[in-house]
Formats: sequence, C-alpha cells, structure tokens
Amino acid sequence: NKKKVVLIPYNVNPETYEVIKTWSLGTGVEIKRVAYDSLNGCVDVNDLESKLREGDVTAVYVENPNYFGCIELYLKEITDITHKYGAIVIVNSLPISLGILEAPGKLGADIVVGDAQSLGLGMNFGGPSAGILGIRDEKLINQLPGRLVGATLDLTSRLGFTMILQTREQHIRRERATSNITTNSSLMAVASAVYLALLGSEGLKKLGESILLRTYYAIKKLSEVEDVKVPLFDEGKYFREITLTLRKGSYMSLHKELLKKGIMSGKYIGHQYPELGESCIMCFTELHTKSDIDLLVSSIKEVLKRV
Repeated sequence: NKKKVVLIPYNVNPETYEVIKTWSLGTGVEIKRVAYDSLNGCVDVNDLESKLREGDVTAVYVENPNYFGCIELYLKEITDITHKYGAIVIVNSLPISLGILEAPGKLGADIVVGDAQSLGLGMNFGGPSAGILGIRDEKLINQLPGRLVGATLDLTSRLGFTMILQTREQHIRRERATSNITTNSSLMAVASAVYLALLGSEGLKKLGESILLRTYYAIKKLSEVEDVKVPLFDEGKYFREITLTLRKGSYMSLHKELLKKGIMSGKYIGHQYPELGESCIMCFTELHTKSDIDLLVSSIKEVLKRV
C-alpha cells in the first residue's frame, strides 16, 4: 500500500530500532514511537490506538517478550486494533518461548520474525546466526527476501526439496529482484532444525518451563536484596530477561565489582531509558543453575554493603 508510517514501541530493543531506522532511510517511511505502560512494561494500547487514529500507518512492530523481558499481555488486542485501522502487525518472537506462549500467528500477527540463536546455536560474538521469517498472507510471498525452498516428490515419489519461486531472484529479475541473497547462514538453520527435532514439542515446552522457573526464582531471590527493586514493572510477566533498578548507587560500579568475582551480571540500560534510573536487564536461561543464581544474589548483597 501507499501508507508510509511504521509504529515502533519504546520497549523494543534499541539496537533493533536503530537497524530499522537505517533501513528505512531514503524509502519515504516515517517511524513514529509508541509509549509503554509504566506498570507492566507492555505496549500502551491507548497510545497505540491514538497513533493509529492519526492515519497513514502501514505496520506496527512489536517484540514478545519485549526488551524489558516482559511478555506482551495484550498482543491479541494490539493485532485487533491495528487491523481495524487497516495496518499489519509484525511480531519479533523469541523462539524458545513458544513452547509455553501462544504462537503470534494465533494472536493475529501478519508477519513473524525472530533470531534462531536460542535454538541450539552459540553466541558467536553476535553472529553468524539464522533469521526466522514467516507470513500469514501468501500474497506477500513475492516480496519475501531470501531463497525459498519447498517440499516436492521426485519421479519415484520420494520426498525432496527444491528452490521455488525463483522469479524473485536476481538471476532472473536482475535489478527488479526482491531477493538479493548471496552468502547465507544455511548451516546455522540446519543446526537449529536438528536441535528442534531432538527437542520435539514436549521438549520445547519443558525448556520454556525451566527458563520460566529460573526467571521467577531469580526475581524472588533478588527481591530480598534491600537496595534492589525487582521486578521494575510490578504488574509485568517475565520470561528469560528481567529488568531491575538500584535504589541507590551506580549500577556500573556494582557491575565492575561483580566482574572482579567472575560474574557478568547484566546489561546497563540507564543510558537508553533515563526515566528508569540505574537499571539493567538480567538474563536467566536453562544453563543457569540454582547455585549460579544464589551466587549472583549473595555477591550483589556483599558488594552493595561496601559501595
């Protein structure tokens, strides 16, 4: 369509926002921001609707869980409101959360994106990884970037895979191509596929439950620390990441002291969200044991007594 406004909430990863902003340069796309609810860390649905009411919105981008680690509690409401105003919803979803969270497509998402890093891949200093991209409406298929592979049967009725819709590719459409892929991360995609095959649906559910258990155990223990407010958003529901703030002192001072003990505590976000004070995001995955979390909490208590 000819609409040019994309709405992006303030609770998405700031680095992702910067990438979107860069890619939109020179396209005529205008980015407008949407507030987050200070009580639960989720998208402020009222502010979203007021922005949609202004008109000319083509898409709304949300993350679930969002940058603060909060599960978007009103994702269905977001998709319903957005569709009412004739725009689409793009959801960046964390793959390992989908064993316990509702699939974005069932909540009305039109496009789903994500990073497969959590599906058996290493951190790799930020890459390589594999991207996830799915669409609800097949009318969008010719606009998809990347090579598409489809299942088929050979002459002996054996299952096989082949490249499809190659009319999108640069070797056919040249400068009008919508897919301009050269190098890619197929090896990473294969590794993630193997990981998922080994886990199975029940394994993915148990993985999600184990991460959720660790997340809330960490919240419980950290809330016992006198000068730490956790969770920062009292009414938020968290998965894997949690946001906390110090009631006094500098978080970076605490972080440096914890590093001396061999503990990488969390990512400072006070410079990205000044309104949240001396805040950070901490991440708890299936790799963290109860002892790891207890050590983190006891070390924070010890350092804060001295700082």
